[in-house]
Parts: sequence; structure tokens; C-alpha cells
Amino acid sequence: MGMLRFSLSEMTPNRYWSLESRIKKAGAVITKSLEVKQVLFSKKNLRSILYNLIANGIKFANGSTPLIHIAIIRNNDNIVLSVTDNGIGIAKNQVDIIFSMYGRLNKELEGQGIGLYLAKKIIDAANGSISVKSEMGKGSTFYICLPIPVMTAD
Repeated sequence: MGMLRFSLSEMTPNRYWSLESRIKKAGAVITKSLEVKQVLFSKKNLRSILYNLIANGIKFANGSTPLIHIAIIRNNDNIVLSVTDNGIGIAKNQVDIIFSMYGRLNKELEGQGIGLYLAKKIIDAANGSISVKSEMGKGSTFYICLPIPVMTAD
């Protein structure tokens, strides 16, 4: 899986991400709270997971300024990454759909319905889990729990 040690601060959007123009165009505000600073994991895979969650937070902001908060905490032998947005929300009876291949809730918006499916596959392959808590009209928080080593800074 290409595991390497890296700083999680590298994983938040910056000018090297293809999301930069979307973030600027939408006026998205992205904040972060990183209790865990470094991990041993596939940088490419973690970036892919974050990319999909942030892109969806922007896409489903429903005309308001997208507010996205990324948090990473330690929970026993796991890290928990959460991404919270202020989007349109997801109905409880539709949560399973968003993690299925080609699962789309709004066919009128861009997308293929594979982003969250692929994120779930990456997380499953790492023996992790992904879940979402959402309230219609208020937004969603995605929780990713990964049993990966937390690194201490040298």
C-alpha cells in the first residue's frame, strides 16, 4: 500500500491539490484540528479519502459558503479522522447508497458515484471503518477509524 511516515498537516488542501480552484470559487472555509500530527499510512490513499470528502462538502453546500472542518484524534490504538460540512445532509435511509458503487443521491449534480465507494474500499483494506452522522439541511460528519500507528515527532 506504499506506507510511509508523513505529517498530517500535509494532507489538508493546498495549492498542489486539484481542488484549489473549487475551494476558491466556492469561497470554502476549511479548518483543521490535528491532535495526531504524524502517521504511517499510504499518503496517496489518505489524500484520496480527504479529496472525496472535501469535494463533496463543497459540491453539496447548496449555495451557501462551504464550511469544512477536518479533525484527527487518537482513540486507543486507532486514529479517527472526521470531516464535517454544512451541506444539505443525507437522509438516514440513504446512507448505504452513498458508499455503494455508482451510488448517487442527486443525479443532477456532477459526479459518477464512485468517490465514497473508493474511499470505503481503501478504508476497508486497511481494516478500518467509515460512518456518517447527518442531519438534513444541516450537514454531515464522516468518521474514519483507522488502526494505524501514530508516530511521534523526532
